Amino acid sequence: MTPSFSALLVYYDPGVTTYEALCATITAIADQADTAVLPPSRTVELPCCYDDPELGFDLVAAAKRLGLSPDELVKLHAGADHLVYFIGFTPGLPYMGGMPDALHIPRLETPRTKVPAGSVGIGGIQCCIYSVESPGGYWVLGRTPLKLYDPGAADPILLRPGDHVRFRRIDRAQYDEIQKSCAATSTSNSPPTTQAGLAAPATTIKILDPGPQTTVQDLGRPGQLRYGIPQSGPIDRAAFVLANRLVGNADTAAGLECTVLGPRFEVEAPCAIAVTGADMPVTINGAAAPAWTTLVLQAGDVVKVGTARSGVRSYVAFSGGLDVPLVLGSRSTYLRGRLGGLDGRALRKEDVLRVLPAPMPARRHVKPSAIPDLTAAPTIRVVLGPQAERFTDDGLAALLGGDYEMLPQSDRMGARLRGARIAHRRGHDIISDGIALGSIQVPGDGQPIALLVDRQSTGGYTKVATVCSFDIGRLGQVKPGQRLRFRAVTLAEAHRSLGAWPASLADALAAE
Repeated sequence: MTPSFSALLVYYDPGVTTYEALCATITAIADQADTAVLPPSRTVELPCCYDDPELGFDLVAAAKRLGLSPDELVKLHAGADHLVYFIGFTPGLPYMGGMPDALHIPRLETPRTKVPAGSVGIGGIQCCIYSVESPGGYWVLGRTPLKLYDPGAADPILLRPGDHVRFRRIDRAQYDEIQKSCAATSTSNSPPTTQAGLAAPATTIKILDPGPQTTVQDLGRPGQLRYGIPQSGPIDRAAFVLANRLVGNADTAAGLECTVLGPRFEVEAPCAIAVTGADMPVTINGAAAPAWTTLVLQAGDVVKVGTARSGVRSYVAFSGGLDVPLVLGSRSTYLRGRLGGLDGRALRKEDVLRVLPAPMPARRHVKPSAIPDLTAAPTIRVVLGPQAERFTDDGLAALLGGDYEMLPQSDRMGARLRGARIAHRRGHDIISDGIALGSIQVPGDGQPIALLVDRQSTGGYTKVATVCSFDIGRLGQVKPGQRLRFRAVTLAEAHRSLGAWPASLADALAAE
């Protein structure tokens, strides 16, 4: 569940309950619920540098938009009592109410792709502080030198719901001094990667060349969205699962996700691997090897996964699975949050990964009919909503009738698309609420952003539709510059397709 100002996003399994039954249960629980008791509230003073345009880069423009001078804006903002309603978007980011009416301002028409950590922003009726570098659509008035999120700390999140926040105006010299002090005391790392108590590994792999972004992933860490921590895991879940099954692993075993160009690595002892997903050429000791099949390696073998000819992301599974520590119940890497995987980061040259012991699997391959064609422009299935009524008929027709181009700014957080403008009936802002996997946000510029596995937990742009979970993988394999289309299906149709998905995977493998 993901709480927000006035809504609660609930995830459910349609194989266990129906939408109607779930709604009835929630309604009954809501009527019976007592008022929640929050922990004792705290008043937290946060230093903020407003006056340096490098830090408060929207201050002058926001003041002009609001009909205020920059100094008047700062005095109103710093003088307000900001109440933390919930934590969301990214780990430790506080959503706050309590802004004076004079500071209510629509979010940016086009959200930025990068907003620095510590940025203090306003949008709609809300104020927030960006806890990590991330995309964002708020007007940035200044920046605090304090860390709101430190994954290596005993208490990694600075603020909590119920806190009252006051901002203290500081100058750039004071900002730099406090920031230097914080850097000296911060852990600035992910949680320790101790592996004590684990079974002796069967082998290790040494990374000779990591590729531009190769990360350790498993099926993800559910249950943390209320803290702004996404599930993560592989974008192309089907390809990842099939890679694990080809080497005899459970679906949940950890492997590698490789973006655009794969790694080159050496194995220390015999093991089996499988490479699936994007069409990346595979070589073993320089000789071509097939993808989508079980590959048996000997000690000292060097594997190279090349540049994608089609698709974006490939997956490498190792018999036994990669042995990195569990963080919040998962081995998946969440790069923005510096969590999981190997120290919360992408792999680097000379990294050594341990592999859990496992017997050599039987040789199998994925049937040609089950290997997706990643060269063709896909049609991605969506369910309209939850705010489809906020868009014009022409806007909905544009979404479902035109081609959209994948932009190079896309990443594991979201697929940024360009195409026909999706017009709003009345503004692009809403009070921030939960973001489901596949939510398609449409900012004021009318260009859709489909949210993926490392998405923010909450957001305040209207959502025209939601990509069906079984099409997320195909969406994530669309290369920048390649085009796609959307097709609307009913919720019942989506549930039927989701129910058929496991059987399609079970039927995909054949013995050698």
